[in-house]
Amino acid sequence: MSEDDRLNDKDIRRAIFQCFSGNSEAQRIIEEFPMGDSRADMLLITRTKLIGMEIKSDRDTFVRLGRQVKDYERFFDYNYLVVGTYHVEEAMRTVPKHWGIYEVYEGENGRYVLECVREAGLSLKENLEEKLYLLWRNELMDIIRDYRLSAHRLYRKDKMIAKIMRGLSGAVIQGLVCDALLRRDYSKYKEADR
Repeated sequence: MSEDDRLNDKDIRRAIFQCFSGNSEAQRIIEEFPMGDSRADMLLITRTKLIGMEIKSDRDTFVRLGRQVKDYERFFDYNYLVVGTYHVEEAMRTVPKHWGIYEVYEGENGRYVLECVREAGLSLKENLEEKLYLLWRNELMDIIRDYRLSAHRLYRKDKMIAKIMRGLSGAVIQGLVCDALLRRDYSKYKEADR
C-alpha cells in the first residue's frame, strides 16, 4: 500500500457519518467531544448510551492509545477503535477485549464502508459520576430543580453532582445524561459553562 493509498482521518469520519446519520433511533454524533482533560474523536449519543469512537487513520500510530483507552472508559458506556485496513491486526492485539473495532475501507463503488470487526461490550468501569461531569452547570441545575433535590442554589459542580448521585437511581441518571447531551445547543459552548 503506497502512502497515497492510505486512509486518512477525514475519510474515516465521512464513513462514520454515512453509517450513523439517518438512523431511526434518536441519536447525535459530536466530533472532538471534551472528556475531562482530553477529547474524544467522536461521541455517538443515543437515548440510553454514550458510545466513544477513537479514530486511527492508516497514517496514525498507536503510541498514545493506552492513555486514550483509559480516558474513554472514564466516561462512555461502549467504546470503539475505528481504523483503516492497515491497522486492523494491530487493533485486535492492542485494545481491550471489551472494546469494539470498526474497519473502514473503500468499497467497489468508491464510497467508504464502515464494517464492524468486533462488537463492543459494556465498559468495565462504573462511571455514572464521571458522566455527570460531562454536563454543564445549567444542565445539572435543571436536574436538581426538576427532581426537587435541593431548596438551595448550588454553585460548585462537585456539590451538584453529589446531590444528584444521592437523590436519583443509576438508571434515571443515565437517561438524564443522555437526554441532556442529545438536546444540548453546542453552538453555545463556553469554558465558563463547564
